[in-house]
Amino acid sequence: MSDALPSTKRRGTEPDSSVPLPLVRSKIWKPYGDIILQAESTQFRVNRDLLAGQSPVFRDMLSFPQPPNEPTIEGCPIVHVSDTAKDWELFLEVLYNPFQSTVSRPYAVVASMLRLGRKYDMRAPKDDALRRIRAEFPNVLEAYDSCDNELTTIDHEDGVYSHLLNLLYECGVYSAIPMVGMACLSQFSLETLAVTVERDTVVTLAFALERILEFQREKSLSWLHGDAVIPDEACKFPKSCIKQQLELNHLITGREKYPFHTSYTIEQWEDEWEGEFCDMCETAAKEFYAARRREGWDLLPTFFRAPEVGGFERPRLVFLMPAIEIVSVICRGRPSPQRFTLLLLSCWNWYRVT
Repeated sequence: MSDALPSTKRRGTEPDSSVPLPLVRSKIWKPYGDIILQAESTQFRVNRDLLAGQSPVFRDMLSFPQPPNEPTIEGCPIVHVSDTAKDWELFLEVLYNPFQSTVSRPYAVVASMLRLGRKYDMRAPKDDALRRIRAEFPNVLEAYDSCDNELTTIDHEDGVYSHLLNLLYECGVYSAIPMVGMACLSQFSLETLAVTVERDTVVTLAFALERILEFQREKSLSWLHGDAVIPDEACKFPKSCIKQQLELNHLITGREKYPFHTSYTIEQWEDEWEGEFCDMCETAAKEFYAARRREGWDLLPTFFRAPEVGGFERPRLVFLMPAIEIVSVICRGRPSPQRFTLLLLSCWNWYRVT
């Protein structure tokens, strides 16, 4: 599927904040609204009861009397919030139109519901956003097996997976990070992701990719080398099964015609492998793969250093020497394109940070 990646990073130069932007009246300007929300330079006229009903933070804040001589607009007090105007516009659209687009919502709407719901303790919108994210990216294997391959509650759009990954780290939704990270790694190279995800996150992805490929080589696909699984003791055609085993060995070695793939950590037995071996060898390989797949699923949070599950912290590469030391440990032993990429990305991160 296409998932082009527009850059989501902050640019090195910011607009001159000393020059105030002209105030803009949002299209959300309710004639019976009794409060003005101002986010950045955009103002929204809304109903305080609507906000107070959703958020105890707003309920407490709006319960205080308006100080005398405070400026008003059309008799309405002004409340300044530090969030983006876009988040508030999308969020208020949901509050005022709750029955529209309830099956699937655009990513930006889900993000605004999660950000503002989390910040202002608005349980309903926050829970709705979390429900959608966790439904698409479950942390239980049986739930994952029953999921559709396509997004169903969040609109699929360009860059949605990289946007989601940034959002999950920003809001601390660590349980979904492994699956969103896998979606990113399965579709894009680290070089491409380095343009679209936060600099700390791309290093986490590089570590995860190395661990995933090592797990596949040493665990889930290890039945493709050696004789521990194939040929089975009851195999009637050992020469044929061993030959086919060697034919599939490219899944481990990553020969030029067959690039490495990350899916063999958590995906089910490939249909294309059916009938490639005798019945006894195929059964033995399937059982071996299923057991290692379960193991890979359980280890997935540690691959992505997800704090909620694995108790890890994300690596923050601020100085060059720590980056070099980390990479030197990973690169010890057999070199690989992934390890070399990790070295380049670490140095690139140091350059960007400093």
